[in-house]
Amino acid sequence: MASADSAAARPAPVAALAVVVGVAALNLRPGITAVGPVLDTVTGHYGAGAGAAGIITAAPVFAFAITSLIAPLVLSRISVRNGLVASLALVGIGLVVRPWADLVVFVAGTFLAAIGVGLLAVLLPVVVRGSGRTGVLVTTFTTALQAGAVIGFAAVVPLTRVVGGWRRALTLWALLAVAAVVVVWRSVPARGRPHSENTRRERNPIEVLRRTRSIGLALFFGLQALVAFVVIGWLPSVLESAGVSASAAGGYLGVLTCPGVPISLLVPPLVAASAHPARWLAGFSVCTVAGVLGFLIAPGAAPLLWSLVLGVGLSVFSLALAVVTVRAGSTPAPIEFSSAVQGVGYLIAALGPYAVGVIRRFTDGWTVPLGVLLAVAILQTITAAACGRETKYIAPEHGSPIEARTVPDDQTERR
Repeated sequence: MASADSAAARPAPVAALAVVVGVAALNLRPGITAVGPVLDTVTGHYGAGAGAAGIITAAPVFAFAITSLIAPLVLSRISVRNGLVASLALVGIGLVVRPWADLVVFVAGTFLAAIGVGLLAVLLPVVVRGSGRTGVLVTTFTTALQAGAVIGFAAVVPLTRVVGGWRRALTLWALLAVAAVVVVWRSVPARGRPHSENTRRERNPIEVLRRTRSIGLALFFGLQALVAFVVIGWLPSVLESAGVSASAAGGYLGVLTCPGVPISLLVPPLVAASAHPARWLAGFSVCTVAGVLGFLIAPGAAPLLWSLVLGVGLSVFSLALAVVTVRAGSTPAPIEFSSAVQGVGYLIAALGPYAVGVIRRFTDGWTVPLGVLLAVAILQTITAAACGRETKYIAPEHGSPIEARTVPDDQTERR
């Protein structure tokens, strides 16, 4: 019996964990990004307008904020495998239910699926950190996340035509969750909690950010997520207003996400090992500013170019996750730190999609909403640069990026 227990507690091989992380991470975006290209069709079906569209696009971000803030409590009461399975079940149920009733059910199903996605986003880094091979699994995680976003953007409109309607097309994404449940159940050990009750520390998120000098990092995380979710939810409508077909608009969203795949493979380790990660964050944020400016000035003139430039900018999300992971690894309460940064950040981000819907409702065209988004992108760039004054980083001498440490500014300069 002892040998069986030790076998159950033994960590899964890295290759198996990579499959688990990759398949589970594929579920983090398609159910959300697939709505954008058919958003006008969905709201039109329900007889709703821009206000309802704003609620649909904001619901996932509010869900992410909630799950991030309650993460320490959740992780103290579940095993990793049970948490992953429960999260994937929420994703699958939400995606299956949402298209088949009224608008309220659609929003509720989207919110439920996003709760599952948010829990997955908290649990998968725990799997990564406990593996002993953080670099490999971080790359797998961020790459699969970006790939899932590409699939969700690019495939939904063609899939709508193949399966005979947007309802079936949106429902089919639940199959990814089913596949992931099978892989997780077979590959992840049944035992072990990621965050034991006797070491859990409950703190006010703002106090955690103040104590760790990370208020600027949380603000940056929120601003870049705000821009990203506005783009995910509203860019197809921007392009269609400029005369681009719905199919092409979904394709451009897929193109927009494509730069994130190689960037998530190559750049996060460099950011994690950099003594000045804020420079990376600011540099990619400049591309966000340029992309939004292009869609503001001439959305139909060069949508491919604007999509590529904006896609490079939005790839800052994976870099921000790398910085949060490094910072969390240098604190005595990493889950509380990550929870505070992402929870507060997503609360900020949730304002964006709904605000754009309200602005769109009371203004003519996309000039004002995109102008506001441009201002946010500029503020994001400024905030990224300011993050460098909070804490600078020493590159790890050995091992994975999680081993990087934080030190005072003067010590960094002397080194």
